[in-house]
Amino acid sequence: MQSETLFSETSAQTSDAEWGARVELAALYRVLDLYSMSDLANQEAGARVPDAPDHYLIHAYGHFYDEITASSLVKIDASGTPVDPDAPWLNDGGANLAMWILGNRPDINFFVHGHCEDVMAVGSIESGLLPLSQPAVYLSHMTAYLDYAFAEDESFARTFVETLGRHNIMISHNHGYYCLGRTAAEAFFRAYYLRQACSVQLKVMATGDAPRLIDRQKVAEFSDDMYASDDYNYDGSTEWAGLLRKLERTQPDYKT
Repeated sequence: MQSETLFSETSAQTSDAEWGARVELAALYRVLDLYSMSDLANQEAGARVPDAPDHYLIHAYGHFYDEITASSLVKIDASGTPVDPDAPWLNDGGANLAMWILGNRPDINFFVHGHCEDVMAVGSIESGLLPLSQPAVYLSHMTAYLDYAFAEDESFARTFVETLGRHNIMISHNHGYYCLGRTAAEAFFRAYYLRQACSVQLKVMATGDAPRLIDRQKVAEFSDDMYASDDYNYDGSTEWAGLLRKLERTQPDYKT
């Protein structure tokens, strides 16, 4: 009954544009969990409110990804302050990411911050992501690297924003990753294939044999060809509709 009341009150108080973003972000959380890309109540995914672009949506800290619904998401302003003074507890790291990413990248509407073990492992070696697989070709040209720090002070915030720049993926050494997208589909696509690229790399390295790297000049050529192709979408839109159908079959409450 309490969740039904929350759904009713939240949906009644939001614009159609905001509600659409809430549903997409809730779906993103559920899909991340569906593909084992969650970390208990930690990590963060966020979205911009379309008709209030200096306001952002994040999840209440303590909610697991498979519990997230459109109405449970919390709206914060450009300073990271919840719009509703009675909002539940938020993780300051999640609010910071929304401010640093969405506040500095008007071209981005969704982001995923994750702790996938394979990405953490690749982020903990000097070579970083190597051109060993097709998903690495998709993504390596948009990837930056950030030195790990635990304290998120003003100095770290500046470093984060400067390092991210116009990149759409950032791997934090010894920590995790950040994947950005114009849509929830695009942010998920990048996160999913980043994990796959890192998983392939770790398996290759574990063989002990010499890795067969794709020539870096050809990587650039292949990447250009991929993104210019009319035969496939590299923004996740091809898969997103199917992912939503899967949620409709298995956990349709995400949009409440």
